[in-house]
Order: sequence, then structure tokens, then C-alpha cells
Amino acid sequence: MGDFLYHANSIGGVKLSAWVRKGRLVDLLLDDSESGVFIPESIFWGKVQKSLPGTGGYFITLPENKTGYLRNSSKLREGEVLLVQVSSYAQPTKQIPLQQKMVFKGHGVILTPGVPGINISKSITDPNLRETLLSGIEEVTTLEQLKQENIGLIFRTCCQNYDLNIKEEIENLLANYRRITQSSKPQKPVLVWEGPSIHERAERDWLPEEKFTIENISEDFDDYGLWELINESTGDVVELGNSAYLYMEKTNAMIVIDVNSGGLNSKASTRHISLRAAEVIPQELKIRGFAGKVVIDFPSMRQQDRNEVEKSLAQSFKKDYIPTKLLGWTKGGNYELQRKRDRRTVVEIKFV
Repeated sequence: MGDFLYHANSIGGVKLSAWVRKGRLVDLLLDDSESGVFIPESIFWGKVQKSLPGTGGYFITLPENKTGYLRNSSKLREGEVLLVQVSSYAQPTKQIPLQQKMVFKGHGVILTPGVPGINISKSITDPNLRETLLSGIEEVTTLEQLKQENIGLIFRTCCQNYDLNIKEEIENLLANYRRITQSSKPQKPVLVWEGPSIHERAERDWLPEEKFTIENISEDFDDYGLWELINESTGDVVELGNSAYLYMEKTNAMIVIDVNSGGLNSKASTRHISLRAAEVIPQELKIRGFAGKVVIDFPSMRQQDRNEVEKSLAQSFKKDYIPTKLLGWTKGGNYELQRKRDRRTVVEIKFV
């Protein structure tokens, strides 16, 4: 049994894409009608409202009387109209996060205006393939032209194991970028480019070595056991074996993870449980959509075991595609990390 990708829409407006392997949930994207067009990668002409003193940030008026927040910007004038891109989903009650440096993502290539240079994934080690990828650029545009336009390209790992027309993808990404940036500046906020739906994102970003069997289903989710699988896979408790478990809780300020040893308090058992927790935490955060500040309360352990656990966390998050900063141990003995919010969480979506 291989990998299945389920796309579903419910009567209540919930959308999902679920990657299932051998009956286990590997990845999950959720959305609903409340997001509208204000989803990651959407591009708008927005109007500057005002700055937030001392932060370098600005509030930006968007269509439908929505407000975004642009961080770390150069000085802007109130009333100025500029292109901005939604960088991630907005947290409940907060403004839509925006960025000025736009990113255009394809299956195999990412276009990075404002960040020049050609970068090929380190995982692509075949020199012939690397040369083929570079020559594919020259069939579309010159490196000098990209440099003049201050545009960079990133070749993703999947270029080595997925049947892609790189030349066509680069052409389309460049055409979209040029069309957007060369469009006439309007007098009021307007949508210029709508970001990909979660179904489109799933097919673009989830590229295992073997292709998916894709199933498009309607509201009859129960026929596929999806709701049951999602509920079982995204609860508060994650079993680690031998009565040990993780307890995961989302608060308004952060995600809190308690690693419970289940009564096994020897140094060896504490080390083993903590290492097991370090292996599974990235996956468990991902399928729940949990992001932002994450605090992990590990059982008390020796310094040498802490070092080993931290190394295991680094290796586990390295395999995960969601940007995560490992901040280290606090004085109180907890471990902190910061994770990009790239999707809606399971606790935000009301399943109908």
C-alpha cells in the first residue's frame, strides 16, 4: 500500500488535503471559507496606514477592509500604495502578516525577486543533473538578465526525482512576476494574485519519491475514515510506549509540550523517552499545524543527556520542511523553539 493524497471539501466549508501512508497520517492541510483570498502567497496592492513606533513595522490596508502588518520595512509614507505578499496565515484576532520581498513557488523551482543568485539543493549531488538544471535557465533567460532584474532561483530537492518541465516552470514564474510588478498602480487596495489553495499546495509541496494515488472526495469523508484518522492523530496525547507520552496544548501565547515519563524515572529510561520524544515532536507539530513559540518540558536529566536530546531534535527538524529555529535550553530546564506558521491549526477549524 503506497501513499494516498485525499482532497476533500465539506458542506460546512472545511477543506482538507491529507497525506496518508499505510493508514497513518503523514501530513495535513486544513482551511475553511473564513480565509477567503487572504492566504499565504497571495499578492495585493495595499495602502500604508501608519507605522508602529519603535518596531519598523506598518499597518497596511487590504481589500474588504482587512488590515495586514508589514514587519521590518524601510521607511514608508502614509497613504503610499505598494505590493505586498501574505507570508503566512493570520493568527486569530491578529493582523494578516505581510512581506515586501515576494516569493513565487513552483513544483521544482522557487523564484526569489530581491534575493539574487542561483541555488541548487545540496541534496542534488549528481553533477550532470546540476549542469542540466543550470542550462535550463539559459533556454529561458540569461543569467545577466536575472541579475539585472535582481531575481534569484532555487532548485528544490524534488528536481531529482520528479518528472518536471523545469524550462516551462521557470518561464511561467517569470511571466507571472513580470506581469504583477509591471501592472499599473491602483488608487485603492486590490488583489493581484491569489495564493494556491491547500489542494494545490499539497500537490506542489508533498513530493515523495513515488507518486501519490490521488482521491478527490466530497462531503462523504466517513466513507474513507478520514475524520476518524484525523481525530485519532491530532489529540492532546501522543503515546511514546512503556506508559510514557507527550501532552500537547495550544495556548494563546505558545505551544506547550509536556514529556511525561509514565513513572519511569531512572536516568536510562528518562534519556530513552526524551530521545523518542525528540524524534516525533516535529511530525506531531506539523500535522496539528502548531507553530509560533514552542516550549518543551522534558524530564530532568544529566547535562550529557540534554546535549544528546538537543542533537536529536536538530536532526529531526532538519528533515522537516517548515522553517524552525531551535533556541535552546532555558534556565528552568525547558527547551524552546520558534516555528513558522504556514497553515491553519486543527483547533481553529470547526469540523461540520
